[in-house]
Amino acid sequence: MNMPAVKPIEIKVRNRASMDQCITTAVNRMIECALRQRAHGILVTRLGDGHFVVSLSDSVPFGYTEQFDFRRHSA
Repeated sequence: MNMPAVKPIEIKVRNRASMDQCITTAVNRMIECALRQRAHGILVTRLGDGHFVVSLSDSVPFGYTEQFDFRRHSA
């Protein structure tokens, strides 16, 4: 059975309290999707200050959540 693609959740915030709350909410939504598909983990990517993307990822094992700071890998 083919599962529909799950769109990444983009987050833009201005302060730490908002960041923590928004990322937690987005990860919880992705956990629900991951549990249905049972094939992907969750990747939280930091694109910049206060800018994140939370998505399902083939590169993260099911049952895991990993973080990636894009700022450190782009020059």
